[in-house]
Order: sequence, then C-alpha cells, then structure tokens
Amino acid sequence: MKQLWQQRLRQHHKEMLKYSRYVFNEFFMIAVFIFIGALAYSYSNLLDTLQGPLWWAKPLILVVLLVLLSFGRWATLLQDADTLFLLPKERALLAYLLAARRYSLWLPAAVFALCLGALLPFQAVATTLTPANSLGLFAVLLALKDGQLWLQLLASYTAIPQQVNIRRGLFYGTATVILAVSLWVSPWAGIVLVAVGEVGLRWLIPRILATAVFQWQFAVKNENSRMLQLYRLINLFTDVPQLSGKVHRRVYLDPLLRWTKGGQAKTFSYLYLREFLRGSEYIGLYLRLLVLGAVILWFIPVWWVAALTGAIFLYLVGFQLLPFYQIFNENLLVHLYPVAPIQKLRSFQHLVQGLLLLQAVVFAAVIVFNHTLSQWGLFVIVELAAVFLLTQVYFPQRLRQTK
Repeated sequence: MKQLWQQRLRQHHKEMLKYSRYVFNEFFMIAVFIFIGALAYSYSNLLDTLQGPLWWAKPLILVVLLVLLSFGRWATLLQDADTLFLLPKERALLAYLLAARRYSLWLPAAVFALCLGALLPFQAVATTLTPANSLGLFAVLLALKDGQLWLQLLASYTAIPQQVNIRRGLFYGTATVILAVSLWVSPWAGIVLVAVGEVGLRWLIPRILATAVFQWQFAVKNENSRMLQLYRLINLFTDVPQLSGKVHRRVYLDPLLRWTKGGQAKTFSYLYLREFLRGSEYIGLYLRLLVLGAVILWFIPVWWVAALTGAIFLYLVGFQLLPFYQIFNENLLVHLYPVAPIQKLRSFQHLVQGLLLLQAVVFAAVIVFNHTLSQWGLFVIVELAAVFLLTQVYFPQRLRQTK
C-alpha cells in the first residue's frame, strides 16, 4: 500500500506541475510581487503608528492563529474506483492512510512558518511576545494540526455526521483554550497541554480503529471535495477538464440579452452573451478574478502601482476569455448561419470589451477612496488605454493567429 501511495503522489505532483505553468505565469507573478510589496509597505506604515503593548493585539493574534489552523485538509488521493478495487485490501489500507496523513502536514507547516514570521514585527510592537515565543506558538500550531489530521482520519472510520461535527467543535474549542494559554500565560504551557492531548489521541485512536470499518464513500467524497476546491483555484487561470461546465437559467440576467437583439449582424453577439451569462465556467472565472483584483488593488497605496496591477488583471481576464471564442466551433448549425466570419470576431471583441470596461469601472470604484482625484483620473486613463489596446489590437491579432 505504501507503493500505491508513492505512485498516487507522483501522479498528483506531475498533474500539479503541469497546471503550475499556467497558474504561476509571468503576469500573475508580477501582480503577486507588486501586491506583496504594497502590502509590506502598508504594513510597515501601520506598525509605525502603533505604540504597544495593545490590549487587542493578543485577541487578534488568537483569531489569526485559529484561521491558520483551519488551513489544510487530509489529502488521501483516493479515487472513486478505489471503493471497488481496493476493498479487498481494506485491512492493509491503514499504512496508505498514515502516509497520507504525514504528507498532509507539510503544507500547513510551511504556511504556519511564513505567517508567524510575518506576525513577528507586529508582536514586537504591539505585545510582549518574543521571537522565542513565536517558535513555541509554531510548535503548538503544528501539534494541533497533527491532532486535527488524526481526527480527520478517525472520521473516515466513524462517519457519523453528528459525531464528526461534535468532534470538530470540541477540537476548535480545545485549540482556542490551548492557544489562549500559549498567548497569555506561556507558549511552553501550551506545548505541555497539546502534548497531553497528542498522547491521549495516540492512545485512543488505535483502540477505535481496531474494530472500526473504513467508510469508503465518506472518504472518497471528502477527497473529491478537496480536489474540487483545488481545481476551482486552478480554473482561475486555465481550463480544467475535471470541472464540467453547467448551465443555469439565471432569469434575472435575461434583460441584458435584449441589448443583443435586433438584427442578423448581432447573431453571434446574442449567442456569446447568452452562453456567458448562463454557463458556469467563464462567468465564474470572470467574477473570481474581478474580486481578486479588486481586493489586491484596495491594499496598494501608490497609484501607478495600482494602475499597473489593474492593467495586468485586465490582461489576465481577457486572456482567459480567449478560448471562449471557439466555443461554438463544434456546433454544425452555427456554420450554416448566413453571417460573415468577421461579424463573429467583432461580436466576441465587443463582449470582451464590455466585460473589461466593467472590470475597469469596478477597479476605479475601489481605489477612489485611497487616492486623490488627480491620481484617480490618471488610473482611469491607464485602465481605459489598456482596455483599448487589448481589445482593439492584441486580442484580435491573437484570435486571427489561432484560426
């Protein structure tokens, strides 16, 4: 079973490496670096205004630590077919699950280390905590996450919804108490408490698993849910075959379709807008990137950096919409329409232009509160210029090359 786990892990890493080329593209990484720089700049300015110790600092850190604790789930890499083909190997499955549990701890550990490192300047200014205390908090968080993964493994053997919810509530209640003791008393006291809990779990879980039966459907459903979240994140940047598009009626958006009625020249305008509004793939991608870009722009204090970031997000959204141009190619009836091919290109061009203009308006509305009127005006000019260049020059050229 350990060999099966290693094989599944290699396949998973190969798949993620394939998608990483699209997720971590140069434009997105530029936007990320700009965002991190702007966030660090704002963070530094905020720290200059604080004079500690502050009464609300430790409660805020406690909330942050609890949010961090919720990051990361047990990754089993189980597949639907396993419920049939691995069923005879159920007794040997525990070795596979334990390897998956150990692997699932690495990513949360890295996130904990990065976030606690980012909190160090705030701790030094607003609290009496020392860097050594941060190491203790890291150890407590890591041990709590380890216990949470044990409970998730246990839930796959005792898949009773009421018990799972009760255990989850008890875990977060216990974690809150232990983290509070670590912050207000001493991290070493928190380490002692969490060590007692770990010993108790290590004693209790083998006794439960000795007579429990693995709940295949529950475990596979949880893994599919975890992978679905990951695929949705990847789908922000590229098409994911594992995500099947769905059609939704969305009656409340029907008035928008009236703008594309009224003539033969608007045939493809109507088709593209109707497919965009009623599908789930492209409208979801557009809205997610729109919200992500707006959130990032909110934290950027320098107008020209915000304008550059906004232009990058306009490019990202427009570039992700380019495959939408080919969506009707396999529909034979569409090729019989008495509509010139240039009308199809212009219709798609108008759709993308309208969506990018709406995105630029949202971005302009976000930064209007953080900049002067002249800076806001310059930002709007840059975004409008980016929309014009992308929709009138760059994207039409790319579409002609893909014919």
